[in-house]
Amino acid sequence: MGMSIVENRLAGPASMVSSGGLARVLVIAAEPRERAVINGVLGEVGQEPEAVLHDRAALAGDRVDESAVLIVACDVDRPTEVTALRKLRREAKGAAIIVVSPRVNGTAVRRTLDAGADALVFEPELFQALIPTLRAVESGQSVVPRNLRAGVERPYLSHRERQVLSLCCEGLTNAEIAKSLVLAESTIKSHMASIFTKFGVHSRKEAVAVFNDLNLAMTDARRAEEAGI
Repeated sequence: MGMSIVENRLAGPASMVSSGGLARVLVIAAEPRERAVINGVLGEVGQEPEAVLHDRAALAGDRVDESAVLIVACDVDRPTEVTALRKLRREAKGAAIIVVSPRVNGTAVRRTLDAGADALVFEPELFQALIPTLRAVESGQSVVPRNLRAGVERPYLSHRERQVLSLCCEGLTNAEIAKSLVLAESTIKSHMASIFTKFGVHSRKEAVAVFNDLNLAMTDARRAEEAGI
């Protein structure tokens, strides 16, 4: 099946499943083709979506609670899509979120979970993986493609790499970062190359987006811990 159950959700099965034995499913997909394919897969097992929406903004708050599962078509390789996913997570209360995305690398898998998704299914594997993933999420599990489960681990940055990337986030060039840290510019380039490799990205913009996602996820986790959640 090519999927891996990676962790337990806080919500138990009883909070996810409706009295009819199936979770309430809402589909959000901008493209008609995506909506049709997802509906077709669900229809094969008699899982009629409660709503099919073309835009996340059309999601009514009263439809979303712990008994709902949102299936969201989202390209998690695009920073704007990840930002939108994070916003949806904040608005979706206790609902579970399954993301359907084109194939991405392991770093993007971690980014997707950090943004609030409970599961990730790649588009080419939709027919085989969507229903098993839905059932796993209903029972309180998080699911990612098996061959990318290593990407669930957050990449480790050295103290110096974090310094370099923090200054990069402020918009400084390599030369400016070198001057600020009293290092050779070639050393800064070496640190940036290491960061790109660890994050699985190819540009400063992508590295900054991943770094910001990681920092936000750590902040959210710290607040949840402090609140006893």
